[in-house]
Amino acid sequence: MDTAQQLGPRHEIGAVTWRSAILLGIGDDDTVEAVAESEHDSEQAARAWVEEHLPDASFPEWVARRQHGTAGAFLFGQVQRGYYSGENDDDWELDHDASGWDADLVDGVIRWRAAA
Repeated sequence: MDTAQQLGPRHEIGAVTWRSAILLGIGDDDTVEAVAESEHDSEQAARAWVEEHLPDASFPEWVARRQHGTAGAFLFGQVQRGYYSGENDDDWELDHDASGWDADLVDGVIRWRAAA
């Protein structure tokens, strides 16, 4: 019988994918945590995923329980291109030569900007 790892998705080494995420930021101290993530075969699909999910995203419960609640906390989207350097999901590496994108929700409209 196959193990769970053998039955899971296997990625071809060198396969390029785009990872999209809804991220939580707090203040200016670069505190960031992923709220949701997804992987796609194209940049267009990754950006569409962010555009669909960012408007409905919400803070994790622990954010509201902080001393200052949600003050200073914000959600944003991100799309990054990378590739698999091995067969496991942990073997995905960011392509530092490719442009990444951040998305902010401003007055109900997604505004994309090049990632810093």
